[in-house]
Amino acid sequence: MKLKNIFLLMAMVLSAFSASSQTFELRHDHSNILVSDLEASALFYKNILNLKELETPWGKNPKTRFFSIGNNRQIHMVQADKESIVINKILHLAFNVKDFEAYLQFLKKKGIEYFNFSGGKYEIQLRPDGVKQIYFQDPDGNWIEVNDSEY
Repeated sequence: MKLKNIFLLMAMVLSAFSASSQTFELRHDHSNILVSDLEASALFYKNILNLKELETPWGKNPKTRFFSIGNNRQIHMVQADKESIVINKILHLAFNVKDFEAYLQFLKKKGIEYFNFSGGKYEIQLRPDGVKQIYFQDPDGNWIEVNDSEY
């Protein structure tokens, strides 16, 4: 074997070893959602999900709003044409809540209808692991899941 080939083989082995020993940790930072009425959606996310609004990097940008979902994670709300918004229950935001039953009562008081995944109104979905789930929609129809998984 030529010295050049041995050197190339050693470089590839060392490179592979170095790549497999990376210590980075990938975490969720934020999600973007499209809304057609930014004000109505912002009020919904503040009043129904109790999210705190944050400043955007652009100051008071009339087409974007940021909200904290805790643990340095965010939802970014972006103004879009109604035709640009794709609604599908599979594409949803999911949150867990400490007191699931109290949250169900809160939703009822606010007049928010919730469903199980199959569409049963005011029915709770039960995952195979025992976690309770419900689904409801924001003013643009985006689906939101709330569950009682470990808080």
